[in-house]
Amino acid sequence: MAINTNISVTETQKQYYQKFINLSVNEEALPQGDGTIRISPFDDFFIFVLYDEIDNEDTPIDLTNVGDIYLSFIGENDQIVIKNHTQVEEVDLSQGEVLFKITKDDSKKILGLDNNNFYVSTKMTDPVDSSVSDETVLYQGIWLAYSEATRTSLTSQIDDQAALYAVELAKLKEENELLKTENKELITLSQKDELVIQTLQASNEELTNEVSDLAKQIESKNLAALKRRSSKAQKLAEKQRKVKQQNTALKRGNADAASGANNPGFWEQAAANLQNYSN
Repeated sequence: MAINTNISVTETQKQYYQKFINLSVNEEALPQGDGTIRISPFDDFFIFVLYDEIDNEDTPIDLTNVGDIYLSFIGENDQIVIKNHTQVEEVDLSQGEVLFKITKDDSKKILGLDNNNFYVSTKMTDPVDSSVSDETVLYQGIWLAYSEATRTSLTSQIDDQAALYAVELAKLKEENELLKTENKELITLSQKDELVIQTLQASNEELTNEVSDLAKQIESKNLAALKRRSSKAQKLAEKQRKVKQQNTALKRGNADAASGANNPGFWEQAAANLQNYSN
């Protein structure tokens, strides 16, 4: 549906229509619920182009055989129903075009309603018995007071949210990939550290074994040296003891020689002492 709104009634109806056409050239087709019109406190003209989606393409609805077409504003306690304006020849119902005129009085009533929905609907009237068919809604949208800020359509909101979601999702994916890369690097570093630790542990065990072996070797060498020194000390002590005995024997021998050199026992004892020293 394309909508043109708020054309002041200052020219002929044909001129109004030409303004509608000029302003509607680039109008975007809006889905149900997204169309917005603005209501001023004065007379307003609105032209709608109603479409149906056929084979994924927007196709104008032929409105020539749908009966009377109405623009309705329904509140809790009041409703304003406006029949389409037919006094402009250039409006082509076969191409889905329909024009409505909202008078100043109706505009004031609409601005006083308690909700902002509008409806474009149709009703068929039997020319024979004047019976009226059930009303069929062709389109539903939102009206706003002319002074209100521009309403963002539901579709636009969804698109905006989808765009934000896509940006956030891409950002999260990028952060996730970065975290994965960092995680892989940390795992690699951890594995390298584990290898270094294992190498250091093996080296430590090897050094511990070497130290133990060296300690044993040093202990063995020290023990052997102590044994050698002990043996030498024992031999030296034994030699000193024998020297002392020899000296004592010599002193005693000199004394005995002076008093009894002709005594045979003296010489036997001297020979024994000399034999002990030699040994």
